[in-house]
Amino acid sequence: MAQEKRDVWVFSEQPQHAFELLGKGKALSAELGSELVTLASTQSSADEYIRHGADKVLLVNNPLLEEFHVDTYTDALSELANEHKPEVILIGSTRNGLELAPRLAERLKTGCVTEATKIELDADKKFLLMDRVAMGGNIMETHISRSKPQIATVPKGLFSQNPPDPSRKGQVIVTQPKIKPPATKLLEKKPKEVKGVKLSDASIIVSFGRGVRKKEDLVLIEDFAKAIGGAIGCSRPIAEDLRWLPEEQYIGLSGQKVNPKLYFACGISGQIQHLTGIRNSKVIVSINNDPKAPIFEFSDYGIVGDLYVILPILTDAVRQLAKS
Repeated sequence: MAQEKRDVWVFSEQPQHAFELLGKGKALSAELGSELVTLASTQSSADEYIRHGADKVLLVNNPLLEEFHVDTYTDALSELANEHKPEVILIGSTRNGLELAPRLAERLKTGCVTEATKIELDADKKFLLMDRVAMGGNIMETHISRSKPQIATVPKGLFSQNPPDPSRKGQVIVTQPKIKPPATKLLEKKPKEVKGVKLSDASIIVSFGRGVRKKEDLVLIEDFAKAIGGAIGCSRPIAEDLRWLPEEQYIGLSGQKVNPKLYFACGISGQIQHLTGIRNSKVIVSINNDPKAPIFEFSDYGIVGDLYVILPILTDAVRQLAKS
């Protein structure tokens, strides 16, 4: 009897996000002893996906896929999945991906876990264990989908992409799934105005929460960030409730996911919402006056004390080092 295929598929319309999914998908496919597959609409993108770890790329040369329409991509992916029978489909949690995934799951008569923050195989390698935050960040749920394929959406910034390998070889399969014209028409595209900084590219981030008592005190954060060459981020209440910073600088489950070399958490308690956004940071340093703050359990270094006292000392020390 032929062995059942257990391929892992990944998809995101954003290439950098797709590369991250390929990184995670490669680990899963290695455990399953299967192949890693993705979808592309051009030969150049197919080649790039292979360099980032894909074993196979399903190349769909169809003008209906040049712009993202949830109807056309649902048609393409559902027909291809019915033909090839993947075990797992990981979809990027972009605005488009969050529309696509549940529609695809309905077509395939399977389940869908949205905003999965951790994905791993169970001990028998039969099912995915998919963690997601619930109840406003107060609890962590673990889901198992007993129907196949197992579909999950994955936020950007949770997993690391593999460095591209120019010598890597893979298979490009040209395919022509049946796609109906979209029910909607794109009239105009405008670039979104970004008011804050691009935290996803920052190697050092200084982030703050409600431990900063008033907006005028942001000068403490700004001075320290300038001294160490860091970008400024914040917790959700600072951006969404107080509106001290643009939402683009909010770090957390529904905000930015970051992976800096060095992350400072100043006056942040450490709720799961925020921890999900910083889990890929290489080194985390926390400053909090509550020794029982959850952030300390997640940190490499912790300083228990008043950030109004500690930050000026650190800022002066960094400036003195820069002069020496």
